[in-house]
Amino acid sequence: MSPSLGHVYGLRVASLARAMAARGHSVLMLAPAPRGAAADETEVALAERIRSHAWCEPLLVERALQPKALLSLQRSASTPGVVRRALTAGLILTQGGVQGDWVAGARPVYDTIAGEFRPGIVWANFGNLSNLVVGQQLAARARAPWAIDFKDNFANYVPAGLHKPLARRFRNAVAVTTNAVLHGDAAGRWFRQPRTVIYSGVAPDMVASHTSLPRADRFLVTLVGSAYDTGNLQRFVGALAGWVARGGESRARETLFRYAGAQHADVTDVVERSGLACEATVTPNIPHGELADLCHDAGANCYTWAAFGFHHKALELMACRRPVIVFPGEHPETIDLAKRVAGDLDVCRNEEQLASAFDRAYALWRERRPAAPDLDISGVSWDAGAAQLENIFARAVSPAH
Repeated sequence: MSPSLGHVYGLRVASLARAMAARGHSVLMLAPAPRGAAADETEVALAERIRSHAWCEPLLVERALQPKALLSLQRSASTPGVVRRALTAGLILTQGGVQGDWVAGARPVYDTIAGEFRPGIVWANFGNLSNLVVGQQLAARARAPWAIDFKDNFANYVPAGLHKPLARRFRNAVAVTTNAVLHGDAAGRWFRQPRTVIYSGVAPDMVASHTSLPRADRFLVTLVGSAYDTGNLQRFVGALAGWVARGGESRARETLFRYAGAQHADVTDVVERSGLACEATVTPNIPHGELADLCHDAGANCYTWAAFGFHHKALELMACRRPVIVFPGEHPETIDLAKRVAGDLDVCRNEEQLASAFDRAYALWRERRPAAPDLDISGVSWDAGAAQLENIFARAVSPAH
């Protein structure tokens, strides 16, 4: 997903790119163009843009996806599950991923980037396997080393049985970075390259001042991001509905529930069935600036936990200086990170603990008392991550580059 959309999915790459540029490096980001974007620029126009760019900021190059018949069949909801799984495995084995339309869209600019930009190293972000294909191919064309960044759990997003073949395919990567120990340990089962954890920083908009307080007119409870497990979502919303009901009509009038995330259809259905008495608003993902405003207004920011991944949203929500409520658990790595930054993270494992967490957040809201007064996220910043990347890239790049 292109960083130009402003969503969370492109935040890590775009933020580290800006931090690297601020440290004096020339950075080019290659990303899929948003739907409905203008036609791809010509190679001549791209070459001129590279030559004339002021490298105090990264240069973003967006390329339109090139439709592929097999991909359309694989993505169609009408395709039988067994056929879709077979297509997925086949596309991964033969093409390295199921975003071949992105690889096809990126390929025409390899020569221009290699010739005009002349990258010293290529860093490919594992949000999908096809990013690794693009990174590997571009590095080969530029005769440059390349490295992999696992921001997601490789074990979870790749079908069983394909981990070893893919690790062999990408074995010429010189280094691996990850956004969490959890994801590094998962990738390390198959990838033997040196690994470094670079925690993602927080978008500046998300960081609240120490005097910041939530909106005073309504007790806003947010649920942010993917819900993952429908059962846990039902339990969370049910616990909120019960908590609102126990407070009577006054609490129902005071409380406002807001969901923003990819599973808006599922959340809408669960909320409608829950008997939640307060006002509720459900939307898809929103740009980071809007999300920051929403979470700063909140009396409590919440997310549901999935054991297979590291939830960077925990740090982002803690940066808002509001109580952060997570259900039904969290990894020790995240709990330790919360202690490190002195964030307000309340890990709830059942409905009773959720009710207590809502009570505590509600009391803070009514008394206009700030949460996390000693919060300090300065040690987990994009600039600190860029400094780590500098060291990794310096070790990887030969004197010839």
